[in-house]
Amino acid sequence: MASSSIGKKQVVAITGLFLILFLIFHLSGNFLIYKGPDAFNAYAEFLENLGAIKWMARLGLIALFLIHIVFTAMVVIDNRKARPQSYEVVKSVIKRSWATRLMPYTGSVILLYLIFHLLDYTLADHSGHNSIVNGQAMELYGLVYNSFQNPIRVAFYVIGMTAVGFHLTHAIQSVMQTFGFYHVRYTPIIKRVSLVLGIAIAVGFASIPFYMMFMQSSCVTGG
Repeated sequence: MASSSIGKKQVVAITGLFLILFLIFHLSGNFLIYKGPDAFNAYAEFLENLGAIKWMARLGLIALFLIHIVFTAMVVIDNRKARPQSYEVVKSVIKRSWATRLMPYTGSVILLYLIFHLLDYTLADHSGHNSIVNGQAMELYGLVYNSFQNPIRVAFYVIGMTAVGFHLTHAIQSVMQTFGFYHVRYTPIIKRVSLVLGIAIAVGFASIPFYMMFMQSSCVTGG
């Protein structure tokens, strides 16, 4: 089934849906950063103590992401083969939304963002010198706080989250379209919901770098 064009699109849609659910879960956990170091570090410690479950989840996410990328590339190749005439491609692009037009670029930005995100936090030493704020070791919270004192890093993460928002807006609509759901009344609602959800998740993630950058270090340590 996955060898057919529609089968490939369904694989992209299903993996994309699971990745969307992960984003929502991940954002809900990240919001604990607003409750302070104790709450956020306790959440990070809980995830760390999951042991084998944590690694199974990570490997599953990596597999989902790789499958999503590979099958998306296959769909793009199939589409280009089916529409070799340049004028048809241009005509098709004009009718598509901004989120759809930007998909190749937002996907590339997200991939780059993910690599830096893993290096910055997942694979980094949470108890090293980069986690120290005003002489106090603050584990992952301190690591996040210190990393977002750099405006360039903040800008990069905000761009990454903007890409996620655009990508997500298109993804939700694509899932419904791929599985043949279309209704004169409900399809426009789905489009609006996907737009709102994409903006909400992008703003939610992007708010954290701004919050950490403008928060005084004395507030972090309670000094």
